Amino acid sequence: MYSLMQIARIGVVLFCAATGLVVGHGTAVAEGGDRDPVLVIGGIYADQARLESLRGWLDARGYSAFSMVLAGNPTGTAPISESAQAVADKVADIRRQTGARRVDLVGHSMGGLAQRAYVKFLGGLDSVGTYIDYGTPEQGDDLGTVCSEVSPGCQDLVPGSAFLTRLNADPAVPPGLIAYHFFSENAGAEKNSLPGATNASIQSFCPGRTVSHGQEPIDGALQQLIDSALRGAPLATDCP
Repeated sequence: MYSLMQIARIGVVLFCAATGLVVGHGTAVAEGGDRDPVLVIGGIYADQARLESLRGWLDARGYSAFSMVLAGNPTGTAPISESAQAVADKVADIRRQTGARRVDLVGHSMGGLAQRAYVKFLGGLDSVGTYIDYGTPEQGDDLGTVCSEVSPGCQDLVPGSAFLTRLNADPAVPPGLIAYHFFSENAGAEKNSLPGATNASIQSFCPGRTVSHGQEPIDGALQQLIDSALRGAPLATDCP
């Protein structure tokens, strides 16, 4: 049973589809084989099975989807700049494999910080189509202090770190990049917005839904929002 708010949102989505309006900064892209390949990027201490679940879901939807984890052992414990270089290397590899000019990025948590560093500092802008991060603490997370003594990646994650200060210097998102930041209202630092991106919570589409940070890669509503963004369509989910 849909709530009145959900029914209203569905009506807006149908109206936008009928009139050609698009929610956010994106424009419609071609279906099927003309889609950009998609790179799904995990966060710190990434759950590989959940990461692969999202990659497989996108693959089943017709995308050519790839995945990767961040640098370090455990994953994400290396400096985020090293993870950004790993993203650059993976994007270059995907472009060679597929012949695509651009690759869409879908990064979870710290993965979003690494992919943004790639776009801003490693020449990634011309190689990226749609940029999506979800569950990403754009301004850092105090939880980084828990492991900062032993992990350079955690040091970078601490609010006010040299890495984050440079990353968030204006413009946080390069002009012209189609960017989205999705988050759960049940989580913490990820609720901070990303300037220059379309910012949307899962709960703004599915009121009352509980989604923990770790559950985000396998949450059906968030997966549908990611799909909408990748297609340049109005953001929509039926809250499965």
